[in-house]
Amino acid sequence: MKKEAFTLVRTNGQFPDPANVDSSMIIEDLWPAYIDSTTSQLTELEAAALAFEAGKNSEEDAAKIRRILHSIKGESGMCGVMDVYTLCHEAEFGFEEMGHSDAADMVLRVKDWIDAVVRQLQGEDASEFIHYQAPVQQLNLSVQKRLKALVIDDDPVCRKGLELLLADFCECTFAENGKEGFQKFLEGLDERKPYDVVTLDIQMPTMDGHQTLEAIRKTERELGIEGLDGIKIIMTTSQEEPEHVFGAFREGCEAYVIKPAAGKLYDEMVKLGLLDANKVYAVKK
Repeated sequence: MKKEAFTLVRTNGQFPDPANVDSSMIIEDLWPAYIDSTTSQLTELEAAALAFEAGKNSEEDAAKIRRILHSIKGESGMCGVMDVYTLCHEAEFGFEEMGHSDAADMVLRVKDWIDAVVRQLQGEDASEFIHYQAPVQQLNLSVQKRLKALVIDDDPVCRKGLELLLADFCECTFAENGKEGFQKFLEGLDERKPYDVVTLDIQMPTMDGHQTLEAIRKTERELGIEGLDGIKIIMTTSQEEPEHVFGAFREGCEAYVIKPAAGKLYDEMVKLGLLDANKVYAVKK
């Protein structure tokens, strides 16, 4: 489906028909792990939405909803279920923009829609779910300022490669391991000049990528930085095993790029709204 088919999700309007989901980009090797992870998270999402609707621990439940939507989005993008990725992306914005009751209702509808998609893609009967057809609206790509990027990687060749990739769009700072990278992240916050994006390797000495990611997200939670306000973290790694991929998304990364990064990093930054697609295309030419 086109991205425009999901725009009304942000105002609790019509959803697109899940029968029209595009399965052409699904990565079969990741599919079993994706199904297990998504099914589990949908159960958690429903419970969190109902609790949020009840209003007893709204802040805690809202944080759970943000985390689950973010995780499902990332895992869907990595597995190639791009319509679910787009839905979750729009739902994240909608959740921040809507009133309390509308937001809870939207999340429950998102859960039902993804459930219908998963069932359908597995060849199961999903006819019990309501199908929606949304009108097409125009999406505008915003022009972005020059970004502050923190590149965390112990390999000097990889650091140089990322520097060359990002040079047209970013001012880059470099760290040789997770501990150094985390300290630079903290310095950015202390100086009130936070980074816009972090590229993060996994296999590193002192602190690996998973530990660094967890430390960054823990610090943000302690400072009240939640959801879309957090720094965008893109894993850039040679680790392609499902436990690394899905573990990273559950820990709060936005995207996962297998080295060599090349144009794949640009693509993920465009999806995250960090780069303008037209400018990236001009650089790639």
